Amino acid sequence: MELIVRIGAAAVLGAVTALLLRRSNPELGVPLAAAVCAFAFFAAGAALRPVLKALESARSLSGLGGAYFLPVTKCVAIGLIARAAADLCRDAGQGAMAGAVEVGGTAAALYVSLPLLQTLLELLQRLL
Repeated sequence: MELIVRIGAAAVLGAVTALLLRRSNPELGVPLAAAVCAFAFFAAGAALRPVLKALESARSLSGLGGAYFLPVTKCVAIGLIARAAADLCRDAGQGAMAGAVEVGGTAAALYVSLPLLQTLLELLQRLL
């Protein structure tokens, strides 16, 4: 609960500051938004450590290798980063750049999921 209060307070403070800067220095809005996003990512990263430990525990208890859990974790991280970067590009008025970031995020997620897909295909081969 404390984490979301900190992130929310930083976001509201950043938004108010961006509104105040819009009159005199509108070009500072995007770097300010990037700084608030970076703060939110680092703050959320601390909260995700127990989640990663729980996933590691589930992986070890299930007997499944890292080939199943690691791609999923990487895809989630890629999705979060791509979403934030695309939103920052949209805030800067660069819709095409935001679309390119989203395509790049999709390609990166597909790339990191290739080991999972290969494992699935090997399993299917053994079953047939």
